[in-house]
Amino acid sequence: MNFKKIFGAFTDNAVILFLIFCILPFLILSAYVHPCLDDFDYSEVAVKHGFFHSQYIWYKTWSGRYFSTAILSSVNPLVFRSIAGYKIITLIFILLFIYSVYYLITKIARDKISIKQKLICTLSFSYLFFYGMPTVNLGLFWLASAVIYQFANIMMTVLAALFIKFLLNENEKISFSLIASICLLIFAVEGSNEVSMLVTTIFFLMYFIGDYITARKINKYLLIFAAAAAVSACLVYFAPGNNFRLTKSPESHQLILSLKNSASDLFKFILYRLYNLPLLIFTVLFISFYYKLISDKKPEKIKLITNPVYSVSLYLILLYLGIFVSHWSLGTSTPFRTLNVIYFIFLTGWFANIIIIINYLFVKDKIKIRFIPEYAYVILCIAILISFLKETSSVKIAYKDIFSGKAGKFDSQLNERYKNIYSNNSDTVKIDSLKQIPDSFFYYDIGSDPDGKYNKLQSEYFNKKFIIVKE
Repeated sequence: MNFKKIFGAFTDNAVILFLIFCILPFLILSAYVHPCLDDFDYSEVAVKHGFFHSQYIWYKTWSGRYFSTAILSSVNPLVFRSIAGYKIITLIFILLFIYSVYYLITKIARDKISIKQKLICTLSFSYLFFYGMPTVNLGLFWLASAVIYQFANIMMTVLAALFIKFLLNENEKISFSLIASICLLIFAVEGSNEVSMLVTTIFFLMYFIGDYITARKINKYLLIFAAAAAVSACLVYFAPGNNFRLTKSPESHQLILSLKNSASDLFKFILYRLYNLPLLIFTVLFISFYYKLISDKKPEKIKLITNPVYSVSLYLILLYLGIFVSHWSLGTSTPFRTLNVIYFIFLTGWFANIIIIINYLFVKDKIKIRFIPEYAYVILCIAILISFLKETSSVKIAYKDIFSGKAGKFDSQLNERYKNIYSNNSDTVKIDSLKQIPDSFFYYDIGSDPDGKYNKLQSEYFNKKFIIVKE
């Protein structure tokens, strides 16, 4: 028994270290990242017009994303002319995501599992997300996209944790701070991007309706959440900027085609994810782990319980609507940066439904699962190692960018470019083109046309008349 205990502790530590190893390159790469494209657009509009007027401009002429544009016009380090700040905020967003997952797991498990077990669950989920993201470069290493989409994922994770806290509340009186926090997060998430807006709105509306049908009475708090979601959605959908964007998408608003293509894309999306070996292995381990967590409870003590038919149906509806947004509003397939949000919803919904299904079957006394020893998590490490060896593995690509020196050379070239621009007294500065760009990064360099949009933006940023790339 002592040997088993020692071996189990050693295995836990080894698994945690291995998972940290898989996430570490993304943290390291944040030291080499640089701004491009819309990063300068948001910062220069804010610098030129001020924070409040820039919000008016974005809302009237481009989109209804009132929250993400506010973030990109305020905490964007480029507003303060700080490239170092850009690297720091990239690192902060990655760490915030990991912490938000840990916070969610803590609210679900409460004090039933150890800190090590929480860390294993957190790091495993974070790895699955980073590994399976359709585009890591757009999700993590481009600030404009990270604020609009990844920060929304972070806030949705915290929102889920607070909503679970609300559902598990055993006191008749619920604190005002909890209700206010949930409403503010709903407002922030829905003001970040259209997919998060639609998914959040549908979730809270359907949850409110489902609860009313079941309980035959109105839950005032669920009504408040549904109302907050509906109002926030209206602020986004009816924004003048949305109408302006639609004029640039003549293929949009084709209902039958959008419904058909969305169904086809969702089927392919789910099928592709089911080939994810780490996801399948971790799912098996998680089922055993969670069943062990609740096995000593009395059925009446299980609170997060609903019919899996409802939860799975809601899950598929949310995924479908997330994909439908792009087909309906743009007339095109879902952009990769938007697919990052849909993948996040897929992953969180996947494990949420596992919990719901196990809870339901446990209460109905229709499930008996054999426990898998904790050291069986070594299997997960082996599965991750196998996936790590794939050429398309984001972890392998990240480490390759680091150890090949590609990321370091990219950083050095741009630092040298900035130095030359600042030291050049001429109004027109000619710069060398970049020799290489790391595969983990999204970076679109400016060109040789001084009147190009992003050439102009960088010229404004560096206080020059023209900045162009040498022919």
